[in-house]
Amino acid sequence: MPRSRGRRNKAKNTARLASNPNKIVFEKLDFGFGDQREEFKSAILKSAREDVERYPELVDELTNLMKNRMPDGIVSTVAFYGTRAAINNKGESRSLTKNIQQHHIELLQGIALTLPADEWGKIPSTAETIQTVFDIIPKLSDTFFKRRLIAKADEIDKVQRAIMSLQEKIRLHTQAVRNWGYFSEVKKICREVYAPLDDKLVAAVGYSFTDILDIAEAVHTAIDERCNTWMDAMKKVISSRKSRTAVETYFREMPNLKGTPDELLALLPKGIEREAVMALLMSHADLRHADNMSVTAADVAAMTGKDKERVDRVLRMFSIEPGELAGQNFEHLFLANPVWARPGIALDEAYLFGMPQAIFSHINEIMWNVATTAKIEEDLSDRRAAYLEDKAEAVLQSVLPTAQITKNAKWMAGKQQFETDIIAVVDKTVILAEAKSHRLTPQGLRGAPDRLKRHLTEMVIAPSIQSERLAVYITAAREGDADSLKITESLGLDAENVDQIIRISLTLDDLSVLSSSEEELENAGLIPEGHMLAPSLHVADLCCIAEIIDEEIPFLHYFSERFHFQKHFDIFGDEIDFLGIYLATGFNLGEKRGDFRRLMVTGMSDVIDRYYNGLDAGIAVKKPKASIHRSYKEIIDKLANTKPAGWTTMGIFVLSSASPEEQPKVERGLNRLRHSVMRKRAKRGHECFMEIVPPLNRKATVGFYVHRAADRALRRKHMEHFASEALDRDEATSCVLFAKNAENWASPYEAVLLAQKRGEVQTDLRS
Repeated sequence: MPRSRGRRNKAKNTARLASNPNKIVFEKLDFGFGDQREEFKSAILKSAREDVERYPELVDELTNLMKNRMPDGIVSTVAFYGTRAAINNKGESRSLTKNIQQHHIELLQGIALTLPADEWGKIPSTAETIQTVFDIIPKLSDTFFKRRLIAKADEIDKVQRAIMSLQEKIRLHTQAVRNWGYFSEVKKICREVYAPLDDKLVAAVGYSFTDILDIAEAVHTAIDERCNTWMDAMKKVISSRKSRTAVETYFREMPNLKGTPDELLALLPKGIEREAVMALLMSHADLRHADNMSVTAADVAAMTGKDKERVDRVLRMFSIEPGELAGQNFEHLFLANPVWARPGIALDEAYLFGMPQAIFSHINEIMWNVATTAKIEEDLSDRRAAYLEDKAEAVLQSVLPTAQITKNAKWMAGKQQFETDIIAVVDKTVILAEAKSHRLTPQGLRGAPDRLKRHLTEMVIAPSIQSERLAVYITAAREGDADSLKITESLGLDAENVDQIIRISLTLDDLSVLSSSEEELENAGLIPEGHMLAPSLHVADLCCIAEIIDEEIPFLHYFSERFHFQKHFDIFGDEIDFLGIYLATGFNLGEKRGDFRRLMVTGMSDVIDRYYNGLDAGIAVKKPKASIHRSYKEIIDKLANTKPAGWTTMGIFVLSSASPEEQPKVERGLNRLRHSVMRKRAKRGHECFMEIVPPLNRKATVGFYVHRAADRALRRKHMEHFASEALDRDEATSCVLFAKNAENWASPYEAVLLAQKRGEVQTDLRS
């Protein structure tokens, strides 16, 4: 189940990152309107207002169509072509149709369910019918967006514009981003979260959370298999070179057809072209989608071994009857569609699931509604909170095996007690993680201002303030503040040995698109003055990052630089897009980023999507890795294996010193330096030092001292001299220096020195 990605209109002075696993490409987008910006804006708004005026016509046209043609056939056929994708052996997916996304189909289904069953059309749909729907439904969605665009353009207050911008981002995210994790991870997390409450739910409603998940998976599997069988059959038909062969293949591959190939061929006009025959067969085959996407309680009971009555109760809970949404506010179909939490259609004898994956897209809302009905929502709230903390701890421990992790650490500042959800100490690096399991409500998804502010405060702002509070005390303790030292000592932290402080906030509902919108959050007055917002991500994304970046130093480096990355850009994309950027660049964008502020990164997750799509499809796809040059990788590996004091700090500094494109140049420079040192006439100390000074002052200088074996005794003296010179000369506050033996060149380094100006600690606090 690939993750859908949101899109937004691209503004001037915006750069787009093209997805490439080996190289990152910047494309500066310029619409070329120059000094005519206002004229361009007016033209866009005029066009939007004209389209908005057509909105009622489009709704009427679509509604009348479903009063004439069978809505179940329309929904299932559009769902088939809109959500199915072909996946090759590289994990690359190709949709069967363009411009139709899951939220379009949900909107279509919602509109169909506003009609009572006796108003549903009785005539099967045709290819022309489906094409008309393909044309109308994206226009309806776009028109709703344009209505909001007009409202935003008419607002002149800075604070209100910022709030409206945040509303628009969450609305676009709500519409376009349907899956909060990759399918395998979603299923795993759901079982971990909900299974412990099975007994409570059974006692209240007669079925368990595990029953819900088992039945949802069975429905998904059954419909997926049927649709795949249909596709395999039609591939054979389409590959036929002659009309007769195509008809014969169609009768052979499609079960329960009446008549014979000869009888059908006799009805066709003489001289009919092959393409017309194919169109006829395809249109006829499309009539099967409603049946292929429908299940009965008996079907699912046989698949799962569960009681038929219990299965029927779950399927009915998943589904909405025709006419049940009569009188529904159409705006809510865009932003809080009842179809999200009940994605099935209850028919006479069966349940139609045009998008069975939608159950898992909205599984948390479904489960909350069930818990509310059973009056165990408080138990579920407690379970979500405990699970999020336990899962975060387990993931961090798995990817950071040497970390000392403390959970629910309580500490006193004056007379006030505070609690930090997770403190992980790895060498001289400290991770402060806050886990907030608050729910995103339907009102918040619609972008209701007060509810959205509350969600942002609870899930993004408050946990960031909480982790910053302790980070401030750790920094002060390192500088010798007595009160702060009491706090760090009570937590078992040796503040003097802390070089890096990394802060993250974790959630069970996805708000990552807003956590990187710092400019709007500041303009809306939601971020306290001077506060530096911590990255906020879904725990499923943390699992993904830990699986892809499964070594300690790169994992720590990702989050060390991830914080700064969202500070320097107004970014549109999600956490897995950020991960894609990291794999390509290590977040070392250097001087390339100097001439733009806005950055579109949607699509940078492609390489990761292909990997997980392959896993879900049973295709072996090589796991993507960070682009790190061999010589850099050898240094990182040796630091991780030998673990000298400060190894995490040094590793982070090394990975921050050069981009993947620059790292081979560093190796070539070292080879030239070695050649210079090894010359017969070379004097001791002559041309034996090379340093890398990153373009950002907050990053450390990285140096290499190359010497002969005979000079090993002088190594420490020379290294301290070079490090002192580097700190005096450069604006960086830290320096890591590696000594390489020119006569033992295969070794990544023989000695390493970490030098820092007194009192410096790398943290994500504003200096």
